[in-house]
Amino acid sequence: MISKFDNFFKENGLYNSKYVYIYSDFTFFFEIYKKNPIKSVKSLLSLFLKRGITCVVPSFSYTKSGDFIVDRTKSKVGFLGNFIIQNFDHERSEHPLFSYVAIGKNKKIVRNIGKSAFGKDSVHERLYNKNTFFLNFCKPLNSGNTLVHHIEQINKSDYRFDKSFSAKVYDKNKYIGTSYKAYLRKNPDDKKTYFTFKKAIKYLNKRKYIKINNFDKIKIEIYDYNLFYEDLVYLINKEPKIFIKK
Repeated sequence: MISKFDNFFKENGLYNSKYVYIYSDFTFFFEIYKKNPIKSVKSLLSLFLKRGITCVVPSFSYTKSGDFIVDRTKSKVGFLGNFIIQNFDHERSEHPLFSYVAIGKNKKIVRNIGKSAFGKDSVHERLYNKNTFFLNFCKPLNSGNTLVHHIEQINKSDYRFDKSFSAKVYDKNKYIGTSYKAYLRKNPDDKKTYFTFKKAIKYLNKRKYIKINNFDKIKIEIYDYNLFYEDLVYLINKEPKIFIKK
């Protein structure tokens, strides 16, 4: 199966990228690779690392208060972020709510980020115009993508605001700072402002740059970061509330 992934990545230009941002769910992958799942995950990641490609993976811990320790606080968003922290030479960004881990040649791109998770000097902004691709590995694009919140912030969506949090950030016992921010909905109880990707995905499904394949239960989607970014900008300019139910 790894060889099939390899061929799909090769055929669709993923190996020409400098950065690959990975969204993943390994539930079905582990059903297939029951005998040696850890070795199989390492083999998958090595497809990029041996080509000098840097992998960026969400490791969100959602730490709003108390201490966020860069090298120790666990991710709450699935298997891969914690697996990388435990098994690879990596860098992790300092944001207490929305951190990222990176492995590979240019892994330091996630360090010393801005304090706004989706704003100026965020990981989202840094990956733009850097020859980046998204890889959705058994994590369907139709459920959304956090890049949306960066697009909402740069377009000053009126249903969100940049909220500051009291969590204190430490890295190897060194105090880094506090008052990190996230662009959140102004009224979390207002069902009209709940996130939706339904209208956007109808447009995106027509775009030929999104490459899709199904390997048994494992669905893979590959798409250019810049093209996706620019499509989201186009959509929000056309319909400012396209990403909420209203």
